[in-house]
Parts: sequence; C-alpha cells; structure tokens
Amino acid sequence: MAGFPWTCAQCGAVNDPAARRCATCANLAPGRARARALWVLLALMLVAGAAVAGVLLFAGRPKPSPAASGPFPQYTTPALPTTKTVVTTANPYTPVTPSPTTTTSSTAAEKPCPDDAARYLPGGTGTALLVAQTGKSLVTVCRTPDGRIFYDGQARGQAASDDTHIVLPAQASGDGFVAANGDYTYQVGGGRLIVTAGSEVLSDEALTER
Repeated sequence: MAGFPWTCAQCGAVNDPAARRCATCANLAPGRARARALWVLLALMLVAGAAVAGVLLFAGRPKPSPAASGPFPQYTTPALPTTKTVVTTANPYTPVTPSPTTTTSSTAAEKPCPDDAARYLPGGTGTALLVAQTGKSLVTVCRTPDGRIFYDGQARGQAASDDTHIVLPAQASGDGFVAANGDYTYQVGGGRLIVTAGSEVLSDEALTER
C-alpha cells in the first residue's frame, strides 16, 4: 500500500508514503494496524484457551489420597497411656500394751540383781539372769535396763572388793553366757563354770544355782 495516499482515520491527515505513517499523529498505516490488532487478538485467544484447558485439566484430575500425598506415610499421634499414681501408706507399728495380768507375772518372775553385784553395774541396778555358786566363787549374770549383760564373779566367804571381785561385759552363748578378760574367758552354762586362758583350761567347776 506504500506510495498510495491514504487518510489517517484518527486525525484526517494525509499519509507520508515514505514513512508509512501519518504525518501528523504518527499512527500506523491501516494495513499494519489491522495486522497488529489481529496478532494481539490471536495471542489473547491462545492465552485464554490455555488457561481454560489448564482449569479443565486440573479440575478433572482425581484427588490423591492423604496417604499418598507425600513421600512420608501419614503419621497418627498415638494415644498416651493413663498414668495412675498409687500412694502406699505403711501401717504404723502399734506397740502392744501388756495386760495387767501379764505385767504382774513378768515382774514377779524377774529378780533384781544382788546388791554386791548391782553396785558395780552401770546405773547401779539390773535384773538377775543367773545367781549361782561353785566351791570357790559366787557367780552372778545381770542385765541392765538398756539391755547390756554383765558377768560378775566374787570369791566366796569374802566381802566384795576390787581384789575379790570382777565384773565383765558378757553375751548370751548357747544355753549360757560367756565373758572375756584379755586372754581369759569365763563360760557359764550346762551347770558348769569353765575358766580358760587361750586353749588352756584353768578351772572347770560345777555350778549350782541359788
């Protein structure tokens, strides 16, 4: 269409054949304007068609199950077990209070430690567990109120003194008692008083309870 005069549809100016544009408003020539409009319309139609196709394609796809929606399996939070706190209360020990009959019988069965032996005991008093004699000695075994046991030996026919008397811590042994004084051991039981020094027996006397 170049070389032919044409009038600009917008401003009415005569065309410039060399520039293919209106001399006044510089619009494109009618042929080129129509061609550009067609290309723009075609591009818009293609974009719209692609958008519609995409929407239809996305809407037609089946929704994946939750388990297959990712590379990891579906995690279910486990139910926590219920914890019960059990409080155990121990039964307190209740001391048994002896009946008046039992107390009277027990007291009547206990004998106080003889005065000659008791005065050498811690506290000066105790309960006699054994009061006996041999041909040479008086033997007394007493228990103090705090539970300790003592052996008391005294020469017969003589007043108790540091020279004629000995008191030693003792302990129960079999059916009797045993006390030690260094290498010397005094063993009372089975109706005998046996005094040893190491493995040597110094005396073995019959013991008679008083």
